[in-house]
Amino acid sequence: MPALVLVRATLALLALSASLAFAQQSTPAPASAPDKPLATVNGVPITQSTFEQALKQAIAQGNPDSPQLRQALKNQLIARELFLQEAARQGLDKDPEVLAVVEQTKRAAMVQRYLRSQIKPTAVTEQDIKAHYEKVKAGYGPKEFKLRVMMLPNAPRAKEMRDQLAKGKDFAELARQWSLAPSATRGGDVDWVSFKTPAKEGETHGLPLPIAQAVEKLQKGKSTAPIEVQGRWWIVKLDDVRPTKVPSYDQAKAQIQRMLVTRELERVTGELATQLSKSATIVQSQ
Repeated sequence: MPALVLVRATLALLALSASLAFAQQSTPAPASAPDKPLATVNGVPITQSTFEQALKQAIAQGNPDSPQLRQALKNQLIARELFLQEAARQGLDKDPEVLAVVEQTKRAAMVQRYLRSQIKPTAVTEQDIKAHYEKVKAGYGPKEFKLRVMMLPNAPRAKEMRDQLAKGKDFAELARQWSLAPSATRGGDVDWVSFKTPAKEGETHGLPLPIAQAVEKLQKGKSTAPIEVQGRWWIVKLDDVRPTKVPSYDQAKAQIQRMLVTRELERVTGELATQLSKSATIVQSQ
């Protein structure tokens, strides 16, 4: 199995595990309160540290800290312990489905522990972030475009969708039903994108060049004819156009930092996978 194929096949898992490992490496553990029981359920303690972890996750998901949130989390932890005890009483701790999940969790923990000891990502500096910001900023054009897209498997299906649009069918509805793109669940809706015109290869902020070239000539509310890109067929609708809004460095800094950290993690985990594959025997079934 070529090393590059192995890298691509495992990259998502490795990057996720590495992200967790890197976060644990680079973030000092805060001083925790004594791990005393927050509550007991049939004699089983729910510890303060368990509650603090649940609270941290809830806040990270956008919930503001409040007495109501804390009480709701306590209730949830108590309910979870009640469910767990009842499940164990019914013997579900020996259920094959449960045991399979336990094994998967163990394997994931082993990967995270291994990566934490092996990978040494290069720290992302302020200079790195600023350089990337300036590079992205320089690539903006005077306009940005709000698009909907449909990715279709072949020319006949693309022609069928084009005909349906000509008959007045809703683009978003067709995208939800037929598009193969990740944006299908959003009716084909994608983020605002800006690029300098006329579009040039490598300067379209991720849009394939044929699509960018079609978009820059498209009228608001209209959709393109089917466009072939690497064996797939695309239909793109221009929902809106506006003057480009360039975020300030302070507004963009956190997002750029996350992106650069992820990119570095992908690099080092990819290199590790390549290194290990050189001494491994890997056989793929046809």
